[in-house]
Amino acid sequence: MKKIIAGAALSACLTVPAFAENHVVGGYFADWQYANPENPYTVADIPAENLTHIIYAFLSMCGPHESASETVQQQVAKACEGKAPYSAIIVDQKSAFDIDFGDVSVNVPYKGHFAQLAQLKKDHPDLTILPSFGGWTMSEPFHAMAKDDAAIKHFAKTAVELIAEYDFFGGIDLDWEYPGGGGLTTSPWNPDTKLSDEAKASERAAFTTLVTALRGELDTLSDKTGSEYELSTAVGVGPKATQIDWNAVAPMMTNMFAMTYDFLGGWGPQTGHLTNLHATDRSWWGMGADVFINQMIEAGIPKDKLVLGAAFYGRGWEGSEFDGTLPSSDLASEKGASFGSGEPGYFMYWDLKANYTKDQGYEYGYDEESHAPFLWNSEKKVFISFEDQRSVKAKAEWAKQQGLAGVFTWELSGDPNDELTGVMHQVLRSKTAKN
Repeated sequence: MKKIIAGAALSACLTVPAFAENHVVGGYFADWQYANPENPYTVADIPAENLTHIIYAFLSMCGPHESASETVQQQVAKACEGKAPYSAIIVDQKSAFDIDFGDVSVNVPYKGHFAQLAQLKKDHPDLTILPSFGGWTMSEPFHAMAKDDAAIKHFAKTAVELIAEYDFFGGIDLDWEYPGGGGLTTSPWNPDTKLSDEAKASERAAFTTLVTALRGELDTLSDKTGSEYELSTAVGVGPKATQIDWNAVAPMMTNMFAMTYDFLGGWGPQTGHLTNLHATDRSWWGMGADVFINQMIEAGIPKDKLVLGAAFYGRGWEGSEFDGTLPSSDLASEKGASFGSGEPGYFMYWDLKANYTKDQGYEYGYDEESHAPFLWNSEKKVFISFEDQRSVKAKAEWAKQQGLAGVFTWELSGDPNDELTGVMHQVLRSKTAKN
């Protein structure tokens, strides 16, 4: 399923005209997918010719990671040897520096993903590569750091020192999930972890302090190097988006990546669209990317800095009550799917295309109003919501029509043949796309 780029094809990629319009076409690169036994994905597989931004997931800091896996905890402990608390770190140093993913022409004292990224930046100098700090499983230390302004400023200083050392990075992306709570270790449904109103207000102020410190450090670095550095952040949907003082921080930031996906999933019986563009009267709780984007704009995010999220994966359920027509606002299932692409209930786009077809008893459907595809197996009672070329095109066209900054995806390895990134690029760089 992997694409093979011959020398002639690579030359053609490198001569692709500059983007016709200044839209973001971004994708998160998951540093662990190289080890995917079914479909390994490395930097060499990134369709750089179709992207403006690559966001490297994930880096972290020295601090509590008690809810992360044992492997991550060990990696953090090793990376933090001799470092002060809340120092920025590269967590998986083996994949970043040690594994030989192929020859490069750049003169760097390391191998791994970082050598490949340095080569990619040399080959595509207009490409912006950002390290992303945090993520769902490694946001825990942000909450601890937020209690101390000195810790915040230390993290900001060391994070910028890190990107100065690896000069293929063009700034910093924050993926704190989430300031004010709602993440893995701060669930609002758990009375033991739910943040108090006082803690929420404190983290709101801490995020402003963090962005201010990072922007200051980046500007100082810019004065030294003559280069400009971006500062972006991921944005949660619904109440999570309103927990940040956007009027204070947005002027200091480049882009805000709206996580307009995972509206529903196998963690609950509610069944329906994962990442539908439009809310309809059939949507659970009125959810849709358009609704969440408008809420973000109302909260103070400038729309020309707001990047719409697309999912290169699906989520599924078993024992579904679906009738084979269109999902309804009260559709439910017995449980999340017990199978998937490496984890139960999660299905990569490439896996769905290869293994969830008519031959396996799955029928394709498309919700025109919502702009959301789905698969249905009536015999097994399995419903899967996902994203495809049609829905990604609709998102890209809508983002362009609305004057948004562009579209990004979580995450690139779901689309190794570049079908979805190709659509994003085609719509957002084309002068003839709908306006």
